[in-house]
Amino acid sequence: MTRSPFLTALFNPLNILMLLGAILAGLISAWWLFPAGLVLWLIMVIVVARDPGLQISFTRQSRQPLAMRFQARFNRIDRARMTIFNLSGQSSQSFKLLIDPIEEKLDDLVEQVYQISLRMSALDNAYAIQKISNNFDNEISNLEKQILTTTDPGVKAEYLKALQSLIASKENSTNLAQILDRFQAQLTSTVNVVDSVVTGVASLKGLNEKQIKGRIEPLIEIIENDCKKIHQFDVDVQKIALN
Repeated sequence: MTRSPFLTALFNPLNILMLLGAILAGLISAWWLFPAGLVLWLIMVIVVARDPGLQISFTRQSRQPLAMRFQARFNRIDRARMTIFNLSGQSSQSFKLLIDPIEEKLDDLVEQVYQISLRMSALDNAYAIQKISNNFDNEISNLEKQILTTTDPGVKAEYLKALQSLIASKENSTNLAQILDRFQAQLTSTVNVVDSVVTGVASLKGLNEKQIKGRIEPLIEIIENDCKKIHQFDVDVQKIALN
């Protein structure tokens, strides 16, 4: 079970020692040392719980698995985000502040991609089950033969209804396959986008502040444009679902 950042902070060995120290100090030395130590302990718990690395780690571990065709691509997108996070952590405070806007946009992008990947994974599972359960071409062919050989008007009418329903199901299945393929292509495009952003951020090292600021905005724009594409894809999928 994945612990939340707060629980991780509570069970941090250093924080436990701090709490025990506060209790012992209050019992052995002076009673007022206990509340003072308790305040320090709470501060340490909050500091640890708010650690960005801990929060990102918790978020990553809490994610549900995606469909295989999407998981590998999402992992690459997520790793690119972590690459920039690690690069930021190894850099000066001034450099970190300059690239913070990029990190925030990447956080939004990764979360956006993950949420739609979850929904598309559910559709992919449904499509896989549908493929196993149905052989539309054979079923349509059999119904067409039965319609031709049936002389009873009532029975023929029922067969025609079944045929129309089956044809509609086949069309829906085909449309679903196309949507899944489109999303897979979109994920591949997003992988290329975040890879280019990683390269762009890495190239900022060694530049002066003015040069860095001049290159930050284009990188942010690249991420925002991809967010818009993903959002538009999501809107298109919802429109198809409503039709």
